[in-house]
Amino acid sequence: FQNDQSMQDMQIMGGDDLSKLTGKVCFLCLLLILFFMFCKDIVGTGRTMKVLLNNIEKCKPKMIKVASLLVKRTSRPDGYRPDYYGFEIPDLFVVGYALDYNEHFRDLNHICVINDHGKAKYRV
Repeated sequence: FQNDQSMQDMQIMGGDDLSKLTGKVCFLCLLLILFFMFCKDIVGTGRTMKVLLNNIEKCKPKMIKVASLLVKRTSRPDGYRPDYYGFEIPDLFVVGYALDYNEHFRDLNHICVINDHGKAKYRV
């Protein structure tokens, strides 16, 4: 993301050798911290998850299950839905608790919607 827009260019980092997943049960836990190729903060449109799952499926794992803390309510019928999720939230840009806006607000101890004033102030 840059500002509140998803970048068109998508790269999977740290997934050079997924061959170890062949025949394994894969449980992708989408926590709040993006620190490894399987982890993501939130499922919105599902575009990132579709790309990631497509790459993992090439290695023919036995099964793949995905869990996420947050899922955005979107009107897009092609949006990805994880197998398990904690909370469904409005289709708004949220920050806090490791979710950031241009590297700001990730240290908040709660999750909240960033308003237009905040977006303008911290825009890059």
